[in-house]
Amino acid sequence: MSDYKGFMKEKTAIDALIQDGYRIIAVKETLEGDFIEFERHLERKELHLLTADARKYIGTILIEAKRGGHIDSYGGAFEQAGAAGS
Repeated sequence: MSDYKGFMKEKTAIDALIQDGYRIIAVKETLEGDFIEFERHLERKELHLLTADARKYIGTILIEAKRGGHIDSYGGAFEQAGAAGS
């Protein structure tokens, strides 16, 4: 799979979770990629990101969430995305 296709697959999965009301509660970086933990109410899901672009995308979401911005063009609201480690 090309890097672009891999990124688009991971971005779509991230956007779908955020659009469904999940928020990011934890980011664990490893040599095998990033593990992003999402939560909605008491339900949790984990997403394993392998592409550098998807990891940068998560970073952008978290930074904008800290700034109190909106993520409408990314498929949800930053308020829903939350912020890891806060």
